[in-house]
Amino acid sequence: MRRLSLFVLLAVVLVTVAWWFFLISPRNAKIGDLQNEFTAAQDSEQRLRVQIRQLQDIRDREVEYVSAVGRLDALIPERPHLEEFIEQVHALALSTGVELQSLSPSLPEVVGDDTELRQITVSVQIEGQFFEILGFLFGLSDMERLVRVDAVALASSAVEGQGTVLSAGIELRLFTMTDLLPAAPAPAAAAGTEEGTGG
Repeated sequence: MRRLSLFVLLAVVLVTVAWWFFLISPRNAKIGDLQNEFTAAQDSEQRLRVQIRQLQDIRDREVEYVSAVGRLDALIPERPHLEEFIEQVHALALSTGVELQSLSPSLPEVVGDDTELRQITVSVQIEGQFFEILGFLFGLSDMERLVRVDAVALASSAVEGQGTVLSAGIELRLFTMTDLLPAAPAPAAAAGTEEGTGG
């Protein structure tokens, strides 16, 4: 009788173990996989929401971005526009009261190997009173295009009837994206040999 009870108990244990391995364990593994997939889906949804908010922010600020791009185009124009700049400098000299003695721009030079940006160095010589020269320098910084003042050399002289007059040598740079003139095309290769006379 005791042996039978032991066999029954052993059978129950075996059935329980088999039930666990064949039914419960796979189901738990599947539940774990589903939980992992759910967590991954939540992460993807969160990233998607962030991207949507970023796109909405870009859409809402589209006018600001377009304005910023336009501002950059004005700071560094596609073409050098040297004639326009020279006219602006003459007008600035007239409005601030300085005497523009010389204005010498160079040809555009490439800034680096991996960029299309070009710089134009400009030497300016003016003469006037201190605050007139100061106003001229402020006017350069207020121009619509980017004007970088690299150096200012001042010298004073006494002029009869005018007191002390300052002369200023100003070295500045402009920036553009193209050369002043289109590059000359390379000489075309001969299309064929010169025809000889028959002999």
